[in-house]
Amino acid sequence: MNVNVNAGANATARSNAGLNARAGGSVWVSGGGSAYVTVDQPYPTTISGLNVEGARMQRTIRVPYEERRRWEKRVVIRAMCIDDRNVPHPASQVRPDREVDGGYEGELYRCMAGTWLQMTWAEYQGDTQFDHGETMSCRKGEALWFGRNQIECRPQKAERECNERSLLRRYGAGVKILTWIREETFTSYREEVVEEQGIAVSGGTIALDGGVGGRVF
Repeated sequence: MNVNVNAGANATARSNAGLNARAGGSVWVSGGGSAYVTVDQPYPTTISGLNVEGARMQRTIRVPYEERRRWEKRVVIRAMCIDDRNVPHPASQVRPDREVDGGYEGELYRCMAGTWLQMTWAEYQGDTQFDHGETMSCRKGEALWFGRNQIECRPQKAERECNERSLLRRYGAGVKILTWIREETFTSYREEVVEEQGIAVSGGTIALDGGVGGRVF
């Protein structure tokens, strides 16, 4: 910034005072006294080849992983057959026994052609409540099969026509109680600490201009 002040353009004869100032230069004052002031601005300083390494930070993250577990439960099951209108019908029991021995291997429930089987199971604790039960569905043409203490869906054995209606008339609808050994895969989480590097600057340049300071004489 340049400031030029001339206080004696038309009034020199009256005041004999003149003022001329320039930033970074000199100021001369006349008219009864004098003063000379010099302000030297510092030259900018440049620093090259900077290498600034960012701070290392740590944070904890949750990492998912798959885990397998095996459980053995005493369960009660029931089965329904669902038609294309989503209407349920009782599934046909293949055998009348309520308790199923662990040595049995074969079908437990069947459905008529054109319907699919849905099984509901719950832990057996002396009653047959299914309030907190879970469901498992089979596809059309599959029966609920039991063997080696495992339950699964398998293609129905070929039987004569109207076999399912005959089974319903003979045994009715009922529940089964058995011991189920099951292996399942589930997702669990573990915590891990990871270290991250902050932003680094290599080969940079910085200029220092000294701000607004200076030297005064």
